[in-house]
Amino acid sequence: MEADNTKSTAKGFSFLKLALFLLLLILVSGVVLYAFLDINPLDALSEGVTGLYNRIFTVGAGEIDALKETVKPVLTFDESENVYCSTVSNNLVAASVSSVRIIDPDGMEKAYLPVSLNKPFVMSYADDTLVADLAGHYFALIVNNRIAWEKNIDELIVNASISDTWILLITQSSQSGYKRTIRAYSKDGQEVSFRSVSNYYPFAVMNYPGYNKASFAVSSLEASGLEANGIFEILDPAMNQKASIKGENEIFGGCFPMMEERLLIYGEKSIMTIDKGYHTIWEKNYEEYSVTAANVINGRFPVAALLNNEKYSRDRHFLTTIQIYNGNGTEKTGFDIDAKVTGIVSKKKTAAVIAESEVLFINEDGEIMDRFTARSNVSGVYLAKDDLAYVVSGDTVSRVNIKVTQKFLGIF
Repeated sequence: MEADNTKSTAKGFSFLKLALFLLLLILVSGVVLYAFLDINPLDALSEGVTGLYNRIFTVGAGEIDALKETVKPVLTFDESENVYCSTVSNNLVAASVSSVRIIDPDGMEKAYLPVSLNKPFVMSYADDTLVADLAGHYFALIVNNRIAWEKNIDELIVNASISDTWILLITQSSQSGYKRTIRAYSKDGQEVSFRSVSNYYPFAVMNYPGYNKASFAVSSLEASGLEANGIFEILDPAMNQKASIKGENEIFGGCFPMMEERLLIYGEKSIMTIDKGYHTIWEKNYEEYSVTAANVINGRFPVAALLNNEKYSRDRHFLTTIQIYNGNGTEKTGFDIDAKVTGIVSKKKTAAVIAESEVLFINEDGEIMDRFTARSNVSGVYLAKDDLAYVVSGDTVSRVNIKVTQKFLGIF
């Protein structure tokens, strides 16, 4: 009797194991269908094996059209024409010497604003766009596809930027004994403060609310004899200097905000992060490499393009390491490419690496999620979203839908 009970119990456990195995198999299959093939498991049950096969292996006309729409030319222009681009509300903003045009991702023109610019420049923040003449006196603010206000100033503009609160300009000083002037305007166009500079040349000014709303970051060039040194400084809204860094035979290209109120600063031979109190958190110096581009991915991971100087001097061959760091300065990941990188643009979890005629779209793990290859060198990439870019190459601006890495079931 006990032997019979033992056999019955064993059979019961066997059936239970089989049922659990089948249930687990069904669950895993459902996850695979949903996560990797974008198929609802309930649809698979209702359509049967034949329907599931067709969903996976048959490409319809609509899907072919969708594939063709991954890359779409949205603007062409004369290559001799000076065009500068930005993005606003997923749209392309393109400024030329005679107009500012706003074009949607399908290539439809949303606005045409006549202007007269010598060297056009546009930059957007949220839904507002700054347009400026970087070899003239004119600048204006565009809101809702219209010019909200416009101004002409006495001094020539050489640099401009916009944030949520500020419009910042660098101008050639008309005052005797001064080289340039840094100017701060409110978003309604009223000048708030200015700083005249006599002994060096500011060439870029920025305000990053994510780092500090009440500070302006300025990159400058100090020329003395045959030497050229960079100066990076932080100013408050009254134009008082709060901190400064001087490079030794090194120019600081700029900076990017990070989470936890930190700022990534990059130069020709180094990168560093500072906190809101202007203290250095970590610093990397490169003896055998030149930093040709830098940025921050997802607000947390600095990325730098490091050109191998020895390789180029010896073989006249470009070899660049794309190095991604953790927030504490330790190396996270990296990879090499046989090209010179001229820019890195970032939007949330996507970074676009401009490498001659190719753009590599990478994530924080260094994974190349997608790529775009142009017929000639890429002169600019403008990310509207982390999965939408406008790429300028030759005489064409192309809208590119980026294939980004999706989270597994949206939770990992």
